[in-house]
Amino acid sequence: MRTLILSDVHLGNKHCNVPLLTAVLQREPFDRLILNGDTLQNVNLRKLDGEHWALLERFRKLGKERELILLRGNHDHEPDFNPQANGQNPAMGTHLVLPGLLEVPMQEEITLQVGQRKYIVMHGDRFDPTLRYPLVTDVACYCYQIITKINKKSAKWIKKKSKRWSGVLKLVRQQSIALARSMKMDGIITGHTHFSEDSQEGEIHYVNSGCWTEHPNSYVSVDDENVTLHHETD
Repeated sequence: MRTLILSDVHLGNKHCNVPLLTAVLQREPFDRLILNGDTLQNVNLRKLDGEHWALLERFRKLGKERELILLRGNHDHEPDFNPQANGQNPAMGTHLVLPGLLEVPMQEEITLQVGQRKYIVMHGDRFDPTLRYPLVTDVACYCYQIITKINKKSAKWIKKKSKRWSGVLKLVRQQSIALARSMKMDGIITGHTHFSEDSQEGEIHYVNSGCWTEHPNSYVSVDDENVTLHHETD
């Protein structure tokens, strides 16, 4: 069985590279697709254009024809707002909307058997302490989007440096590896940080599948023997 793992697609974000992702799904042979968190940017479905809806429909059909597994990300949670203030339904978070659209349940994690090795797959947001400060995160994201409009390369460099300075990349990697080790796994596959990685830390293989909103876009394939990180460019 061949599996593709995508994380941080962020449909509804105008930087989501839908054409390239669609091309990958058409080109790559696979039996199972794992969407490892943050498939939707948020529950505001008005942000989805025609291409985004078409990709969601492709995901739904793949779930009928092959195997589709939906894992929770940090964007897949109950909305944090006052429903009386804006007339919205507090139950309509992406944690409920997305499973309804794709017709598959949302799970926290999944284990894969790769030859004689076992891998756990999860989004990885549980290891990110900056999520405890949503206001700071929101301001940082807004500033990043403004810089992206001016210069994409500069925005990418700034974001990577800021995550390294805050220690998020290292912390997510270290705690992911610690969890895999405590669970007696041979490897762990995460997303969340938007930065792809493939490293061997002692006996633990750590892979981060990257994202589809920043270049280079990336994904992971898993077959009977190997876990492989792939990078895609337009």
